[in-house]
Amino acid sequence: MLTASQVAVLESGGDVARGEHVFQAGGCASCHMTPGQEDRKKLGGGLALKTEFGTFIAPNISSHPQDGIGAWSAADLANAMQRGVSPQGEHYYPAFPYTTYAHARLEDIADLM
Repeated sequence: MLTASQVAVLESGGDVARGEHVFQAGGCASCHMTPGQEDRKKLGGGLALKTEFGTFIAPNISSHPQDGIGAWSAADLANAMQRGVSPQGEHYYPAFPYTTYAHARLEDIADLM
């Protein structure tokens, strides 16, 4: 669980320009961009990732409130990125490599949001 001070950092808002750098550095589009989509910022998902655990389909992480993560809070995003846990408490592992982002700065996640 995030502490109250961590949530406060996340809810303080982010910097969109810095968030773009975080997006590029994190390689978000490499998995979440819809296959065949030219605009790398449209993150409708759909990429099939074949693994030894089976095939996983990268989810839509667009800002759409029902189909994407638009209804998520910054704390929801931080829990997913740092702990691999959905807003409903379900685990994303092994498909989502959250351990790669486990040490991300909360300010960077706020910016990405």
